[in-house]
Amino acid sequence: MIRNMNQPKTTNNRNSVIDLNDLFQKIVFHWPLYLLVLMAMVTSAMLYLKYKKPIYMSSAKLYLKDEKKGGGEEMDALKSLSLFNNGKNIENEMEVLKSPILVEKVIAGNSFNIRYYIKGTVKNEEIYNQPPLHLRVLGDSSKVGNYIFDVTREKDLLKIKLVNYTTDTSLQLTAKPGEPFTVAKDKFVITFSPLAGSTPASTFRIRVDSVPEYAYEKIEEIGTALVNRDATVILVSYKDPVPERTADFLNSLLEAYNEYTLDDKNKVAFKTIHFLSVRVDSLKEELGLLEKQEENFKIQRGITDIDASSKLALEQVKEADIRLSEANLQLSVFDQVDGYISNPASDYPFAPVLGNIDQTLTSMINRYEEALREKKRLSLSLKPTSDILKNVESQITDTRKTIKDYISGYRRNAGVVQRKTQDKVNQIQGKIANIPTYAKEYINIKRQQGVKENLYLYLLKKKEEASVAYASNVVDNKVIAPAFVPDKPITPKKSLVFIGFIAAGLVLTSAYIYLKYFLNPSVLSKKEIEQVFDLPVIAEIYQQEEGARDMSLQNRSVLVEQVFNMRTNLKFLLTGVTGTPTILLTSSISGEGKTFLSAHLGNSLTVSNKKVVLLELDLRKPKLSQFLGLDHNVGVTNYIIGNKTIEEIIKKVPGTDGLYLVSSGPIPPNPIELIEGDRMADLLAQLKDLFDYVVIDMSPIGIVSDAKSISHQVDCALFVVRYNFTLKSKLIPVSENIRKGFFKKTGIIFNGIEQDTFYPYYYYDHYSYTENKQHNHTWSSLVKKIKQRIA
Repeated sequence: MIRNMNQPKTTNNRNSVIDLNDLFQKIVFHWPLYLLVLMAMVTSAMLYLKYKKPIYMSSAKLYLKDEKKGGGEEMDALKSLSLFNNGKNIENEMEVLKSPILVEKVIAGNSFNIRYYIKGTVKNEEIYNQPPLHLRVLGDSSKVGNYIFDVTREKDLLKIKLVNYTTDTSLQLTAKPGEPFTVAKDKFVITFSPLAGSTPASTFRIRVDSVPEYAYEKIEEIGTALVNRDATVILVSYKDPVPERTADFLNSLLEAYNEYTLDDKNKVAFKTIHFLSVRVDSLKEELGLLEKQEENFKIQRGITDIDASSKLALEQVKEADIRLSEANLQLSVFDQVDGYISNPASDYPFAPVLGNIDQTLTSMINRYEEALREKKRLSLSLKPTSDILKNVESQITDTRKTIKDYISGYRRNAGVVQRKTQDKVNQIQGKIANIPTYAKEYINIKRQQGVKENLYLYLLKKKEEASVAYASNVVDNKVIAPAFVPDKPITPKKSLVFIGFIAAGLVLTSAYIYLKYFLNPSVLSKKEIEQVFDLPVIAEIYQQEEGARDMSLQNRSVLVEQVFNMRTNLKFLLTGVTGTPTILLTSSISGEGKTFLSAHLGNSLTVSNKKVVLLELDLRKPKLSQFLGLDHNVGVTNYIIGNKTIEEIIKKVPGTDGLYLVSSGPIPPNPIELIEGDRMADLLAQLKDLFDYVVIDMSPIGIVSDAKSISHQVDCALFVVRYNFTLKSKLIPVSENIRKGFFKKTGIIFNGIEQDTFYPYYYYDHYSYTENKQHNHTWSSLVKKIKQRIA
């Protein structure tokens, strides 16, 4: 029973907010779909884990000695005594670890760019430890690549196939193990290991990658990070599909880095030693010539020595020459510094070949080099127009100007010393002019010999100092935690893969359910109808696959029970109607079941010996007569045009008691004129006199205006909405027509609800009345129900 059928409901045209409880019920209803999807996702996850290449990661810890992070006054004192400055920038060293030059050296030195596989049907299995065959590049291996060889051993020959995926071509050739073969500009040799005899015959794949290209790929797999902000320990990591190779690659990288660091430290010392060695050898030859010249002079002049005054002049000029050489040497050092800071492209750290630099100037140069390093580091990640880079460049310019000013002052002082020393040398040479000729010649020889000897001893001392510094250079870095062979891959992780696949399946299935129910443009529930109409839903009718044309009221099927329920609710809706009630059934569009419902509603009203007439007023597409097994050749149209009487157009519906039909008759060209005419009103008046109920099957109100034209002669209008067929957008025009008051009483019939779907499952008790048999669940019905819950 429907309460307060004639009372209007509160209008609610808004799309309702998603009811979480309703969504949960729909999810539970579709549990077979979730089960099926979960099984598919678990299977997919297993296949993914089987064929997905695992990635392993190994790590190592490298300690870097950095004078900037500690040392105090003692370290500052040691730095002032050192011949070379070895300070490091940790961030720069982290970049060096990932530099292409270093990575290329590691790859080429260990042949990491050559990989071996056993070909499989779906995927190839890589062999890293003790491969049964070995490919060797004859020539510079760093310039070889990219090649893919498929190698098959047949007796004493190797069948080699060069695969080219770029051009989709291949090259076939044969060679003996250990015999060189040429591909393009490169030569190779393939040999089999002694253990190859125990390996089953199969095809092997050898991949040879270009070292530079492969290095840039591997750089992306290398990670560097500081262990903490206060330490100078770097955590270096590397990812690779082969666990053993992760450790081998990482250890080789750290070894190559230490060698690179030591070479870098020795570079300046080696350059200095080489220069000093050349100069020492040259001075040694010059001294030998001067000694020979002195010996010849003494033999030719027949003297063994010179007088005391000449000896004094010689000693004075030698001492003055030493001081003059020192002054010139110091000026040359300033020239070296000036040339270094004037050329920003110069290699740092700066080290003078000869001479010394005071601590103040050394501190300035260190600040200048630190600014250069900072600029180089920032330029890797910042644009040239960046304010930070401009600030660093400004610091470099200011430091360069400060050094130049400092050097200018030193040059002035050194210049004064040089001039004074030169004046003293000139005075001594004036005294020497008064010495006898043979003594002057001898003094000049001894003077040259003394200058060369002093310079020789000075350079020899510097060479020994540089050699000691070179020999004492050791690697400051320490590998405090070598790389290890990982036993578990970092990706894919089984638990995360299964969780991810299952979560994706649940999300996709829930999204499907959401789209199916909440974004479906068709009507799926009574609630959606009530959101548009201010009308009662007087009946909800299941879709019938069998017995839809059975007009027997003795068959107590679900359809009969629902039609009787519609009849009962209709009587409440007709409360207050006097005389013969006239009931009109219409819909928004064709195909919503108004003809089917007109026939069954009229049949149900015949209970209690009532006479009911069905009036087929869908004059455009009449279907009621055909549904009842009758023709529509004679009917309403004939009566209106006056060639048939009312007795001639009324037909008894076969198989029913008290149910009659007035067919549409021939389809007229102007249905609306016939419906609005006086003859139609007269027909309805006569039918009301002859019958207890008049049920009109009308054309759709959402398409034509026939129903509105006859509305004043109708006591009640019923609008049919079909499950999963009527579009929600079509309900709005119908509801607007209803609100305009064309019809006296109105109601809604929800028709065609599919059985075993969510709506009847949760809103009905799934019963049906039968007289002589119980409802049996067969396998076909079970499959059908499961299908509804999956689709």
